[in-house]
Amino acid sequence: MTTYNQKRRAQVVCALLLHVPLVAIAAYAVARGEFGGSLGLMGVALVSTVAATLMIVPYIGRVLDGGAVAAE
Repeated sequence: MTTYNQKRRAQVVCALLLHVPLVAIAAYAVARGEFGGSLGLMGVALVSTVAATLMIVPYIGRVLDGGAVAAE
């Protein structure tokens, strides 16, 4: 069993790591001076990272609590 703080820390770190591709795309666009032209790509990256975060955070919480996660 993990403590509440350890579980939250793991969830936050995983959520932040999921946003690394979005930051990389934004940094690349700014470096090339094409920030406005990359808004569509950054929007897709934002939606996908938020969706992945919303799926992984509860999963990590269940796993760290020792709960069973059904395989599909």
